[in-house]
Parts: sequence; structure tokens; C-alpha cells
Amino acid sequence: MHRYEYALISALKNGKQLSIAELLEKTGLKKEELFWSIENLLQRKGIEVERRESESVELTPEGIAYTKDLMPEESLLKKASIGKLSVSSLKDKEDQIGFQWAKKKGLAEISKGIIDVTEKGRDAIKKGTEEGNALRSIAKNPENYFKLMGSEKQAVLNLLDRKLITIKKKREILWVKATPEAIKELSEEKSIDQIDSLDKSMISSGSWKGKAFKPYNMELNVEREKAAIRHPIRMLSKKLKEAYLSMGFIQTSGPVIEPAFWVFDSLFIPQDHPARDLQDTFYLANPEKIDILGESSLEMIKKAHIESWGGEWKEEEAEQALLRTHTTNISVRNIRKVLEEGSAEGEETLPMKFFSIGRVFRNENIDYRHLTDFYQHEGIVIGKNLTLSNLFHIMISIYKPLGLELKFKPAYFPFVEPGVEFYAYSEKTDELIEMGGAGIIRNEITGVPRKNITVLAWGSGLERILLLKDPSIKGVTELYNSGVGWLRNRRMR
Repeated sequence: MHRYEYALISALKNGKQLSIAELLEKTGLKKEELFWSIENLLQRKGIEVERRESESVELTPEGIAYTKDLMPEESLLKKASIGKLSVSSLKDKEDQIGFQWAKKKGLAEISKGIIDVTEKGRDAIKKGTEEGNALRSIAKNPENYFKLMGSEKQAVLNLLDRKLITIKKKREILWVKATPEAIKELSEEKSIDQIDSLDKSMISSGSWKGKAFKPYNMELNVEREKAAIRHPIRMLSKKLKEAYLSMGFIQTSGPVIEPAFWVFDSLFIPQDHPARDLQDTFYLANPEKIDILGESSLEMIKKAHIESWGGEWKEEEAEQALLRTHTTNISVRNIRKVLEEGSAEGEETLPMKFFSIGRVFRNENIDYRHLTDFYQHEGIVIGKNLTLSNLFHIMISIYKPLGLELKFKPAYFPFVEPGVEFYAYSEKTDELIEMGGAGIIRNEITGVPRKNITVLAWGSGLERILLLKDPSIKGVTELYNSGVGWLRNRRMR
């Protein structure tokens, strides 16, 4: 008899029925050791047990998201009640789901392509839908599930069908009792000290020789361990890094707090450009300014602004301290470093390729595709006689391992000429989604004629890529949910 089994039968030798909690206290065994003993003794009919099956309800990540806002059909009814809403305008998947359920439940109907809210729907706007009310009730107290299965059974079944809630079945042992045969065996047999695991000292000393090893029971029920999983942003960053490094890029980083000189002026963005406004940029009160007097490219940048944009270029504007709005501040520093060290003259050192992945900050309204702070990746290639064809080839090669096919169209950006926007197809919304901007860095920034040097540049947000790749992510705000439940329940991708 194994020592764990010996301890269990010893605790039960008086013939009484004991609970798991009582056995843990009396035997001094760990939970997994106790359950291992119970399963083994059950197979040998050394004990009797009474089990009980119970159910518990949990909200899925999607269900949790709906409790913080409205159900899709509730949201759709609200929109349709405010103004004319046509069926053809329902591009968002959530609206399409909401319309299907609203129509199925008789909450809305179609008249000449326009969604009309029925009387039942107007009542649902005021009081909430049956499914919405049931979901919010269960979120408030999971025990309400059992009450609702009596009064609002169909609503609860719909929640299960829509995978907004899930039922967890649990088997627990109420009591354990030793059989007379096991108690008799206890009086005739001593505990055998079996080895649970080998360690380095046991192997080197040979102390394991001649001892029995604890057998494995592959059918033993054990508590589920929560597997570690990387955050989607971290996983995407790793894939991007691998794609860049495989193509010979060098990873670089730079300051988060910068003077406007590196974020705007050095990128040929006029000092009266809307992007510099308070509603778009986070300016700091402490420090309020950062000195730029020692910057070697100061005079060149100042001259380029005055000659191209006209008017006065103010140094105090360029000294304003802010949170970077993009990671191009890193790229332009790399450009200046390469050119000022004379690498442009040594053709054998070119092309030089850099990339960065970092957090950026923008004073924007938060919605499902926008945050005030997010991650951005950016790349540049400094070389001779590079063209848009080279740019497109490099970008397609970087995004291909992510499963994204790019489309390009002309666009204007102050720091590139020519410039393009690039897009990728979204299965979620059945449309092309803008990913970011790219182009050839202007001569006013490099200070070198294009016939001598060309700089290719591009950048986009990581969260936008995840919205395209993972249909289960409803919005970028979900990625920064403070709870870990949604992360634990994610499928590995």
C-alpha cells in the first residue's frame, strides 16, 4: 500500500464518512495526492464515495463585452429609432448580427429598404430585450441563471446558442468511506515509501536503487491549470520583428518624450499644420520645452521650412515638449546619423535598413479602431537609386508572413514625395481597411539630392493589424481590458 493510500485509510479506519476538507486536514496530504489515492483505492474497491454533479454558468468574452454596452439588436434599434437606417448601410458585422436578431424577434421590419422599429421594438428600447436583460442579470449574479431557466428559458437558451454564456459541469466528492477489507488490510500492512520523482542528488548518490517508484495514473482527474499565453500585441510584435530581421533590418528605439523638432519640424511638417494642435497632440507642462540648440541639422531644417513654407520659423515652437505621435522620430534620427557620418558617400555600406516597434500617443476620440495610445511599427531603407517599386516589394514581403495582402493608392504626407496609403482586406467588414502611410522621404529632410541618396519609409499601427487578422477582437479597447479572463479564453493563433 502506497504511503498516500496508507494515510487515507488510516484517517478512515473508524468507519466514518469524511469529506474532502476533513481528509485533507487529517491526512496532511496535498489535494492532488489525496485525489490520486482516492482514484487508486476506488479501482481496487478499497473505498466508497458519493459524488455530486453541479452546474455553473460563465459569460464568454463576447458576452462580457455586451454587458458593458448594448446587445447588437439593442444598439441597432437605438440607431434605427433616431433616423432613417437602410439595410444596405449595415457594413459593421455587429449591426448585421443585431438586424438579424431584431428581425427574428419581431423588433424591426423592412420597408422599402429602410429598417422600421416595431411597437415591440420600441418597448425593447425602453426596457431592454429579453436576451439583453437575461445576460445582464446573469452577469450581476450567476445564480440568476437557474431562476431564469424557469421564467425566461428561451432567452437563456438563445444566449447559449449565441455563445454569450457557457455552462461548466463540475463533479465533486461529498464523502469518502473505507471498506472493511481496506481497514483489515491496513492492520496487516505497512506504508511503502515510494519515490515520486528523481532529482540530481538521488541520481548522483544512487539512493534510488532498490526503491519502488510511484506509478502514474493517466486517468486521474486533476484540476485544470491555466496555461500561460502571450498577449496578442506581444505575439504580433514578435512576428513583425522576425519578418524584419529575416530581411536584414536593424532594430532601433528612441525617446517617447521629444521636442516638436524631432516629431514635426525635422519631418518637414509646417508649424501651422493641424497635426500640431492640442486636439491631436499631447503637450507636456513639465518639462514644457526641450533645448534643441545643439542639433546639427537645426539650420538645414530651419532653412527648408522658410524656403518651402514661407513666413517665420519659430524655434520656441520646435522646442515644445510632447509625447511622440509616431515612431518616425526614431527613423529621422537614424537618417540624420547615417548621412552625417558620411555613409551616403560610401556605397559599400548601403543600403542600410532600420525598423522600430514602439508606443505612440495621439489626442483622439476613443472608438473601436482608435486609442489615445497604441503601438506602431515603422521601417526605413537608406540606399542608392531606390524607387516605389522597391518600397512595395519590401512592404509586401514584411506583411506576407502576417497573412495580409496590401493594396496601395497615392496620398499626400508632408514628409514623403511621392506618398501612398496602403490597405488590407478585412473579412470582418468585407472592405479594404487603411493600414498606414508610406513613401520616399523628401530631399528637404535628408538634405541630399535624390540622385545621390533615396530613403524609403512606411509605418502602421499594430492594433489595426490585429483587428484585421483576428475576427474575435471586436475593437482595439478590448486589447487593453484590465481583466485576464478574455486572454485566458483566447484560442492560440
